[in-house]
Amino acid sequence: MPKKRKNRGRHKGDKGKEPMVYCDNCGKLVPRSKAVRVTVPYSPVPGDLARELEKQGAIVPRYYVTKTYCINCAIYLGILKVRAEDERKRKVSLTKAPARREVITVPPASKPSQTQTPAPSTSQGTQGAQAKP
Repeated sequence: MPKKRKNRGRHKGDKGKEPMVYCDNCGKLVPRSKAVRVTVPYSPVPGDLARELEKQGAIVPRYYVTKTYCINCAIYLGILKVRAEDERKRKVSLTKAPARREVITVPPASKPSQTQTPAPSTSQGTQGAQAKP
């Protein structure tokens, strides 16, 4: 029977047995290297109320919650996508950060620009620089 994935769907390599973890969605026992871990920010305060409180200067706490899913639940929830065979063979990271575009801002013309006048050059300064190796 052909192998579908080179790593057999796990990250453990040749380490032997590893601990099992429970899926947070369905409760299935999954090997730790096969489980999908997702870290999401969680705030106990609703979003619209948090914005109002932050405008008034209050600090609204945000907690990071790590959830563990089995492969079936991760696909069902849309965390993982089913990929074609040639895409599975390629070594491409699934969670690649989007490329940041740098925005160049031009200062408005209404503000007077502050220009510095160049310092007057003296002949001693240039001679001293040439004399030293």
